[in-house]
Order: sequence, then C-alpha cells, then structure tokens
Amino acid sequence: MIEALFRREGDFYIPTPSSRGPWSPQHLHGGPVVGLMAHAMEHASDNASLNLARLTVDLLRPAPDAPLTVTTRLVRGGSRLQILEASLLAGDTKVARASALFLAHSEAVVPEYGRFSPAEYEPPTGPVDVNISDAAGWTNQYSPVGLHSTAKAVLIDGVHAKGQGIAWMKLPVPVVEGVETSPGVMAATLCDFGNGVGQLSLGGGVGCINADATLYLHRMPVGEWLGLDARSRMQDTAVGLVETTLFDRQGPVGKVMQTILPMRMPGVEG
Repeated sequence: MIEALFRREGDFYIPTPSSRGPWSPQHLHGGPVVGLMAHAMEHASDNASLNLARLTVDLLRPAPDAPLTVTTRLVRGGSRLQILEASLLAGDTKVARASALFLAHSEAVVPEYGRFSPAEYEPPTGPVDVNISDAAGWTNQYSPVGLHSTAKAVLIDGVHAKGQGIAWMKLPVPVVEGVETSPGVMAATLCDFGNGVGQLSLGGGVGCINADATLYLHRMPVGEWLGLDARSRMQDTAVGLVETTLFDRQGPVGKVMQTILPMRMPGVEG
C-alpha cells in the first residue's frame, strides 16, 4: 500500500508510483510537482501564521521518476506578506520553478455585493473508491498507475474531453510521507487536475497538456473534498487556457489558470 506521493531521504524526495502521470510511466504527474513545491515553500517560510494566496509553477520539462531536490529562497519577508521562490531539480537539471505569495488572514466586513457566491454543490458523503480515470471513462494502458489513479473523484457534470467538467476530488495520501498535508498544499496538488477535468480533445487522438499552473486561494479549503469547475478553450494558434474555479462545501475558495498546448495522447491512433 502506497502511503504518500514522496518519501523524504535526507535532501532528496523519492517519488512513489502514485506520483506518476498519465502521459509516461517514466515521468511524474504535474500535481505532485506543484504540491511538492508548495510543501517546500510552506515549510521554508519563517512565519507559520501566513497562508498560501498565490502559487505559480512553470513546468520546464517533464519531472522524471527519480530522486528530486527542492531549493527555496525568501524573496520578501514580513509579518503580513511573504514571497518565496523554489526550484525543483533532478540532478543538476532544473525541471520546474515556482513562486509563492503568502498573506496574513484577518477580519473584514464585506458587503453582500462584494462577496463570493454561496456553495452550489454538496460534497460526497461516505466512502468513495473511484479514481478520476475510471470516473471519467478514460482508458490509459500506457501509464495506468499514478496520481490519476490515486486521487479519488466524483463527477458532477461533463468530464468528456469536450473542454468542460465539474468534479469533487480528494487526495487520500499525504504529499510527503510522515508530514501532514496542509489544506493549501492539498489544493496545490489537486489544482493541476483542472486540465484533466476540463480536458479538451482536438480529435484524432490529440488532447492538451499544460505547461504551467497558477493557483489563487482567497481562503483555505475546508474538508477533505475539493471541487473543480474547469473550462478549456483554445485559439487557432494552438495555445489555449484552462480556467478552473475551486470550491468546497462553503463555496468558492480560489481559481486556477493553466496554459495548454496540443499533445497526442499516448497509445491513441490518429
């Protein structure tokens, strides 16, 4: 039984099979990459009272299923605001870079016209043992084991590779073995599924892969289930955008933006 996405061995993070992606069994899913960098910067911050408000990750190249290291740097410190940077390395090769904005939460009186919408969907109740690939009716014989088979999902609407989908998702294992996953790191890990829930098929076995992910959180998610309402669109330039609203049982918690480009699905004939 796999108990985490990564094991910590000294300075190295060792990926487990649950961190792999659907495109290749030799490469990691984008979610564990984003989640690991959020984890590293959260633990590098010298102010535990601050909350993740914005995380941007550039996926420079596929992260290999191999020992990884994360370096972090405090760009701007403070009691109400901090900015950190991080790099993910496989050996001497940088495979991803990130920046994060952490903000203090306080109380504010917000008029009704300035509030976010109330909750629209109720999270699942009781045990759910369904992964996103099965729930969406996807078949992936090329890389059947990974985050796409570990994260649990309950579909609400769409998720038919037509650029639209709404789903509840849950991360049933911690990002790093032996370390409790915070709500912010959980959201960072699952936010990359915006491109999966809202996957856009261009026909002929061609889908879309994302080159980055930017997560905005205006509050921390509540509960173990996180909702994703994703929409994907593309121009004739072969560059597109996925916009995902994240929500929980109380309502919206943030947004995710991802840049996408065409990619032939592995094992699918054109």
